[in-house]
Amino acid sequence: MFQCQACRSAYLDPRPTVSTIGMAYTTYFTHSQSVQNDYRDLGFLRRLKRALANGYRNKRFGTNLHPSTKLGVVFAYFSPGFRNLLDAERRCIPFGGRGHRLLDVGCGNGDFLLLASQAGWEVVGLEPDPKAAQAARNHGIDVRQDSIESLDPAIESFDGITLSHVIEHMHDPAAALRHCYALLKPNGWIWIETPNVDAQGHESFGPSWRGLEPPRHLVLFNRPSLFDLLRKIGFAELEDLPYRPLCDYLFKESNKIAGELNDQSSCDTPSNLARKIAIAERRAKRNAGLREFVTVRAIKPAD
Repeated sequence: MFQCQACRSAYLDPRPTVSTIGMAYTTYFTHSQSVQNDYRDLGFLRRLKRALANGYRNKRFGTNLHPSTKLGVVFAYFSPGFRNLLDAERRCIPFGGRGHRLLDVGCGNGDFLLLASQAGWEVVGLEPDPKAAQAARNHGIDVRQDSIESLDPAIESFDGITLSHVIEHMHDPAAALRHCYALLKPNGWIWIETPNVDAQGHESFGPSWRGLEPPRHLVLFNRPSLFDLLRKIGFAELEDLPYRPLCDYLFKESNKIAGELNDQSSCDTPSNLARKIAIAERRAKRNAGLREFVTVRAIKPAD
């Protein structure tokens, strides 16, 4: 990848064309559906954890999940890490989805849209990959095998739009985000998560960093460049979403890639890797610009 000297965003060059990029997705994790373990098969602690989590989810998002306990709300209040993970799972969608429309661009197998529908949202998914689109339709979700440009703002609009690890796959993410802006109702919101080219993992592992993922990832933003683009489009009230730990997974995956690309001698030892992860998590908690992902929510002003 090359990096722009002005905004520091990165781009793949040469890169697959619109007509050839599909070959990079013949096998992909979004082709299968997630399966949650049956509550009856869980041990006591995992059953308790699920009941606590469902108690918080029901209060925060308006779901009606079982088993649940209202103690989950209290537990989440005193455990921000627990709360942030559950909020991230549902992309911090607002409470009160009933009667409101939500679009997920690049919805994959539809797991998130299923969660949002449980909170009352009227959900629509866009997914160009036919295998992933079919997996989402198996949930009974309205999924259209097309791009964001296929939706006409004169015909339909949305209260919220989410793009989870999608803009890095796009040939023209700026045009896609402008179209999202046009599709949003006044005071509508957009939620975006994408790998951060300024992440500590990228600094530590270089070409072995898990967030690069060529040839699927075509453009990588950092926090300033993505925020700047959103403001230029017209979005306001940009905010970083609450921190959640990501370094453990991404550093370990990057370490594996380093061994595959080079040799095992290039990998960190377990103790050295654990030290790196601990330091990186502390820094990421304080500084959103160093996190492995940029996660932002913004509003389309009413004026």
